[in-house]
Amino acid sequence: MYQELIDAIRQNDNFAVISHFRPDGDAIGSTLAMGMLLQALGKKVQLWNVDPVPLRYAFLPGAQSILPLPPALPPDVHTLICVDTGDLKRLGDEVAEIFNKAPFTINIDHHHTNSRYAQLNLVVGEAAACGCIIFNLIRAAGVELTCPTAMALYAAISTDTGSFQYSSTTPEVMRMVADLIEAGVDVGDINRRIYQEIPATSFITQREVLNNMVVEEDGKIAHYSMPAGKKTELGVGMEDCKDLVDIIRVMQGVKVAAIFEDLEDGRIRVSLRSKDPEVDVSAIAGMHGGGGHYMASGIRMRGPLNEAREKVLNSIRAVVRSLS
Repeated sequence: MYQELIDAIRQNDNFAVISHFRPDGDAIGSTLAMGMLLQALGKKVQLWNVDPVPLRYAFLPGAQSILPLPPALPPDVHTLICVDTGDLKRLGDEVAEIFNKAPFTINIDHHHTNSRYAQLNLVVGEAAACGCIIFNLIRAAGVELTCPTAMALYAAISTDTGSFQYSSTTPEVMRMVADLIEAGVDVGDINRRIYQEIPATSFITQREVLNNMVVEEDGKIAHYSMPAGKKTELGVGMEDCKDLVDIIRVMQGVKVAAIFEDLEDGRIRVSLRSKDPEVDVSAIAGMHGGGGHYMASGIRMRGPLNEAREKVLNSIRAVVRSLS
């Protein structure tokens, strides 16, 4: 399956790479690594995202080359590659016109709920991160693994495995990481930059979540709701609201954690995490138009906040109550 994609790349010269809005480490790392692979193969490439690179990943080589989405598809771009994006909706509303006008589209992803929306789809649902797929693609293409590419891939794989805490951390993943370290990744430095340089404003949002979270079903469910205007009231930004669900997920006894965020455009962003192998949050997300991974998924749904929250919580409660 890798060879088909490599053949498609070799047949074209001008590419653009994009990932989902509110990009995480896998989205940014995979975008950068894919761009470097294309450049190594002698291709012209542009990197885009509708949202800025989060500050915690701005140190990665080439991060400044991820530019805002252009207003229209540049005439010289033939192939649009989407990475770490399970559904076209996750690219943002602005991307639809550009995507539909691209002569050729490629989808590289690891979400088992991926909708196969491109003309060529490389979806490996069992991969721990999209970065793992691109690592294998680089090897299959016979391209040298440089230190900048290895840093991007390490950021992708480390963040999507919960810093190697999740069950997706397989022997294969650790062998990949060993290769990345041998290619020049300074583990101590890159981990410090990603995990130990948190802005003070992020602590404000964490305090807000801890002070106002709700625990129910005998401690098996924990959730927090951020109403419209709360970010402005707190003086925090979009980046400060990432990964909030992990704050409450780690509480002892919690099986499912959820964050509900009013995006002020009529939509509600829902982040779901499971800590119990018996609870598939991707199935819960799927009931409400979302998707993702077995133990980490998300939804974008219409509000109002209270109604959306109760719909999703009722689905979670039903699953939790059915556990033995």
